[in-house]
Amino acid sequence: MDSSILNKVKADRGVFNGLGNIYPADASVEISAETIEGVSCYWFAPGDPDKNKIVIYLHGGMFVLGSIETYRAMISHFASAFSAKILFIEYALAPEKPFPNGINEIAKVYRQIIRRYPDAKIILMGDSAGGALSATLIKKASEEKMQMPSGVVLLSPWVYLKCNTGSYETRKKLDPILTKDKLMEYAGYYVADNWTEADSGQFTFTDFPPLLILVGTNEILFDDSKLFYEKIKLVQPNTQKKEYENQVHGWPLIDIKSDAAKDAMANMAKFVARTGS
Repeated sequence: MDSSILNKVKADRGVFNGLGNIYPADASVEISAETIEGVSCYWFAPGDPDKNKIVIYLHGGMFVLGSIETYRAMISHFASAFSAKILFIEYALAPEKPFPNGINEIAKVYRQIIRRYPDAKIILMGDSAGGALSATLIKKASEEKMQMPSGVVLLSPWVYLKCNTGSYETRKKLDPILTKDKLMEYAGYYVADNWTEADSGQFTFTDFPPLLILVGTNEILFDDSKLFYEKIKLVQPNTQKKEYENQVHGWPLIDIKSDAAKDAMANMAKFVARTGS
């Protein structure tokens, strides 16, 4: 592996981890580490959680960045808002471990959770690259006849890894966070020439769990949400999309107290509460 690429990636990881320090975690949520099937995971448990539901969270970071350090604060607030336990999976990252390492680890953890909690309603949630990983896990579950999640929540999902949807051009001047060049670079580290199997934008689905998508109108990924919503709506009538005016990519990670973040959490909490009820 090119040492200059790895050094750049490690520097980017440090910056991305720093986003976790913008605001404090919810002190009422207990956070504990557990290794599941050899994978580092973290439980977020609010007071008096719904014992019948578990949210499995797949983080973003372009398949290359992201950790518990980045997401601890935001996920703690999500757990409190949802009144449900959240399992955060710290899956393998590219370029050191490209596809299919990350999704294989996620699938191992998912299988263990559905075995361990056979009666629980599992809600799968992902932001950004976690959206592609969520779609990949659903495809894998369908092909391998695994139990499907009861619902899926996607926040600012990156689904079309070839970055070939229209909003990469139409909204590039509105997006202060993401660029097509950066996404393509990191997609290359992740995919490692396995586009057919890794690019969730190429998948077809014959079934899919109830789905909620939330996206900001200032994202170059806006059309990822639009097109994925239209695709899944064909096989799952309970598919919803909510657009947030003038919001940027993954806005709750930046300001959990903003009106848009509060509204997003309220909408996600409603979806989690009624999914599988």
